[in-house]
Amino acid sequence: MTLVALMALTFAAGCSSSSTRGTTSSSSTSTTRAGLSPTAVTALQTALSAVGCYAGSIDGTIGPATTKALRAFQAADGLSVDGVYGSSTRSKLAEAVSAGTKVCSSASTSTTTTGASTTTRPIGPGVSTAAIAAINAYELHNGPPTGTWQVTSAEQSTVDPMYILFRIGPAPGHENQVQGGYGFAQGSGAAWSVIGFGSAGVGCPPGSTQAPVVPSAVLTGFGLSCPSN
Repeated sequence: MTLVALMALTFAAGCSSSSTRGTTSSSSTSTTRAGLSPTAVTALQTALSAVGCYAGSIDGTIGPATTKALRAFQAADGLSVDGVYGSSTRSKLAEAVSAGTKVCSSASTSTTTTGASTTTRPIGPGVSTAAIAAINAYELHNGPPTGTWQVTSAEQSTVDPMYILFRIGPAPGHENQVQGGYGFAQGSGAAWSVIGFGSAGVGCPPGSTQAPVVPSAVLTGFGLSCPSN
């Protein structure tokens, strides 16, 4: 299912038809539509990330960063900046995602530590939100406790765009708890999965089912090399 189709499905089920009821507000200038399921919020965050308006955690929780990103999208797209995820905003966001348009630019320098993980730019050009979601999901399942780590970078291979090199580091305040590392995500069509993560020798021979070998040309393109022995 495409991201646009997922958005249409989840938000049709999760949004209230009322224009005044079903809103929450953390301040007089920050409101967002309530009643969205975690799946729907995840789709919203993924869509906002895809258009360059959200650089936070894809965690399915509406917070100040998500609301700020929604308002940024509305401002950048010429919509009424009310922070409400109404039909006009849904339609415009779906159009931007479908077209692959980067609507916002401010998200490229922002960082958040709210939620399951944090994503700190730089996220290189060509890195899809599906890849970032796969990285977050992998770390949530296999990594250190929630909130202690962050994705510090992700870079698409110029040799084979189906490979992404990503790096994980400690979230602010957890520098003594979390050791950083790097890994690879591999794409197959629109699907992405993490194929290896560690502190050294990731993607190198002999490899394994859980950590297959990454082509040497891809490693070299990322400035990596394997041990000689």
